[in-house]
Amino acid sequence: MVPQINTENGLLAKPDETILQHTENALKVFKSIKRAYENVPDLCGTDNFWEHLFYSIFFHDFGKGAVGFQEMLINQEGNLRWKYRHEMLSAGFVSALNYDDFYKKAIGLAIITHHKDINKLRERYNTFPSPHGKKLYQKKLKELEPNFEELLSYLELIGPWSEEYLGYELNNYTPISSIGDLKDVYKYSALPYYLEWEDEEYSTLHGKYGIFLKGFVNACDHLASGSKYEILEGIQDMRSIFDFELRKVQQEALNTNGSAFLTSPTGSGKTEASLFWSDNNQNSSKSKRVFYLLPYTASINAMYKRLQKDFGNEELVGLLHGKASYFLYKALSDDINDYNITKNKIRDIKGLSKKIYRPYKILTPFQILKAFFGTRGFEMQLSEMTNGLFILDEIHAYDAHTTSLILEILKILKNNYNTEILIMSATLPTFIKNLFKDNLGISTEIRMDENELEKFTRHEVNIIHGDLLNNLDSINEDLDEGKHVLVVCNTVLRAQEIFEELSVDVENSALLHSRFMLRDREEIEKSLDDLDLLVGTQAIEVSLDIDYDVLYSEPAPIDALIQRFGRVNRKGWNKDKIATVNIFSEGSEKDKYIYNPEIVQKTVKSLENVDILKENIIQKLVDDIYADGYIGKDKEDFDRVQKHFKSFNRQIVPFINDNESEMEFYSLFQSYEVVPFKYKLDYLEEIEEGKYYEAMSYFLSINIGQFKKLEKEGNVELDGKTYFVDTKYDNKLGLMLEKENNSVEIH
Repeated sequence: MVPQINTENGLLAKPDETILQHTENALKVFKSIKRAYENVPDLCGTDNFWEHLFYSIFFHDFGKGAVGFQEMLINQEGNLRWKYRHEMLSAGFVSALNYDDFYKKAIGLAIITHHKDINKLRERYNTFPSPHGKKLYQKKLKELEPNFEELLSYLELIGPWSEEYLGYELNNYTPISSIGDLKDVYKYSALPYYLEWEDEEYSTLHGKYGIFLKGFVNACDHLASGSKYEILEGIQDMRSIFDFELRKVQQEALNTNGSAFLTSPTGSGKTEASLFWSDNNQNSSKSKRVFYLLPYTASINAMYKRLQKDFGNEELVGLLHGKASYFLYKALSDDINDYNITKNKIRDIKGLSKKIYRPYKILTPFQILKAFFGTRGFEMQLSEMTNGLFILDEIHAYDAHTTSLILEILKILKNNYNTEILIMSATLPTFIKNLFKDNLGISTEIRMDENELEKFTRHEVNIIHGDLLNNLDSINEDLDEGKHVLVVCNTVLRAQEIFEELSVDVENSALLHSRFMLRDREEIEKSLDDLDLLVGTQAIEVSLDIDYDVLYSEPAPIDALIQRFGRVNRKGWNKDKIATVNIFSEGSEKDKYIYNPEIVQKTVKSLENVDILKENIIQKLVDDIYADGYIGKDKEDFDRVQKHFKSFNRQIVPFINDNESEMEFYSLFQSYEVVPFKYKLDYLEEIEEGKYYEAMSYFLSINIGQFKKLEKEGNVELDGKTYFVDTKYDNKLGLMLEKENNSVEIH
């Protein structure tokens, strides 16, 4: 029988919720997580893991019983601040537990760090060796005395609540007689743990046991605070969502157990195949989280909208990338006129997408990589990824350095966190496939047979000798004939030049690259279906579901060209139609900073011998061109990660956010977010009015080299935290940088 303790009255955890209410809500989430991640005790080698997590949650807010904290919650209008951490006091209640010291220290550490990591506690709240910190701790500890008896009465709920939420009754605790019995967990556990980390004397608490303990405490606390008391399950039957006659690769995916490769042409239904694979590799409760990784934000946004529509439940799908807030704002603002309501909804949507709640997440690999660089909240990320199903689409799109990083994190996820992986591509060089095969132990391949592949043939290759700039007549002829023409350049500067030349007589035309402000890029992307002429850069390779009649492209590696081809005559096999893709033999001088010239040269030479590009010969073309694998700088970049990542990642431990490791992660992004100077007043006006998402619409990205060049010329101004660049901007052409430096913007 549950003791008669009124959870609706008593000490507060929040202005409108008692400690007991919030604790029980967090335990409801705990029960859901325990059901979803039942194998965690085996993975972290701790049989009583769920007990330890139960106690971590049960005690995590007891420190809020301090009179100063209670007064702060009751007298909100007086703006009273307590100026201490309740976790420092909450953690001391582990003194009541009858566990070995190691596990009491572990539970105490999960409690004391559930808001601030050890580094933050050391800076401001350390009780040793700081005499001031110790004195302050003891002063705040005394604030528990008036409410101590009530807090002790809560221990009577351990038995019934453990039976309800853990599944069996716990009674391995001893009542505490006074606040003097409470341990100083900072000195007792946090400091020794930190010193062990410094000396690299690691225990299981520095590994998965600590990661899961910290990660799940945070998940339960955060979801309970957001009034979400159960994590969502995935689609019960994916086949019922996509009810159509299956192609061979889709049928195979539906019946494939474990990790696999899937190779299939662009537009042939890889997305559905990948979701069928995820469905077949689910557990009985459909609680495995599915992570769908794509290289570009535009493709992520499109996939997010598509799956929300297909699944018929917007709660199931999460979106994670650097510009997600702006995308969500534009999607919501059509239906919600009130800016503050929209802002709060975006915050809620993003918050839940970062937590262990939604079963499907669409994101970039960098959102996964964060967890392996120790950024804030990485323990919850890794905990969520446990048992996960990872779908990597267009794996060929990443440079050698990023590919190597992805490979390293997949090794950790597969070997240590019980994940399964599906790697998809229309054109995956065999040498890359073998790297993933050898390192991840993946042997299953799903692919079309030769005869079926041949039916997907839709392109005729034409090599034009010379460069794009000197061969505009052919493009103008196709435009005069009424064809929808796609032109793809390798650099932003060349794309701007070509667009200015061609668009003079073509009213229905657009230019697309990375140096447009968000608001302009969004408008351009809305118009892509109906254009007579689209000039772009690599931004159109993987990102967009577009279909043009003819292609003109600067030379590029074979895998990049295949993606460009996929934007022309996209469903040609349905019409028994062949379209021409024209490749120029020469690019611009700056191309060498983007692509390996040797690979580009081999690609052009190889395609000179091709007339009709049959789909069943593409793999051989790719493998012949990449016969030597990564070469030159690409090989150096790949090997450097392979050599150093393991020792680097070893320093990433739970409960500590290492600033150096976090900086290492952000250094992966070789770009600056800037606002064109001509829009400075508009931007600042939006900020002043509190319209931050509208202000975001003025941002665009430039790489480090371009930024430093502008800075050196005195054309960069820092106002607050925002960089403004004083260089020409046009809403049709984007940011104009007259002379590119050697570090070329390629998107």
